[in-house]
Amino acid sequence: MSAFRALKNEVMRRSRTKKLDHFYLLCDSCSNVLDVGVSNNEHNDQVNLFLNQFRLSPNQYTGLAIQPMADIAKKNLGKRFVEYPGGEFPFKDKEFDWVFSNAVIEHVGSEEDQLQFINEMMRVGKNVFFTTPNKYFPVESHTNTIFRHWFNEGFYEWCKKNNPFWSEMNLVLLGFNELNRLLIKSNVNHYIIQKNRMLGWPMTFTVICS
Repeated sequence: MSAFRALKNEVMRRSRTKKLDHFYLLCDSCSNVLDVGVSNNEHNDQVNLFLNQFRLSPNQYTGLAIQPMADIAKKNLGKRFVEYPGGEFPFKDKEFDWVFSNAVIEHVGSEEDQLQFINEMMRVGKNVFFTTPNKYFPVESHTNTIFRHWFNEGFYEWCKKNNPFWSEMNLVLLGFNELNRLLIKSNVNHYIIQKNRMLGWPMTFTVICS
């Protein structure tokens, strides 16, 4: 199991690094950026990879979180952190040149909550770059289940018994069709869904909106 976890962590690290490289190819060096979904979990250096490896000036960074950010802020002087309870973002329309969010949309709740999340990112940002894992990749990265997560009822029943932290309240995975339907319903005028593959199989999606 430890070998599996080490391999999984390395795969995820490489995947996240590629996404960062992709984002910075699009993002102008003068852009002000909102990072949606900052975590106060300091025990996993991959969780806040965008924050920890921010490549622009600190004053161009704003992090949005539903958790207390005081300790994180102390270690990231010059960067701005905003806490909120979820739902509507506490920012003005088009306040940011770019909104970045890595693997957050699957945690915000129902399809209605996910739709609001996309619309709020578009409301406050001129451009949006967000990612999410592919529901139909064989291995589910949060629970390490294989194929079980393809079937909602059985997956959530398994979670209740074996990993009760996760439920339909905080882990709603999206396949390509589900993600595309959300974007069609949203306020996004133009979007691209990129399939990020591993061994030919889409492992994650990157969505770029304008």
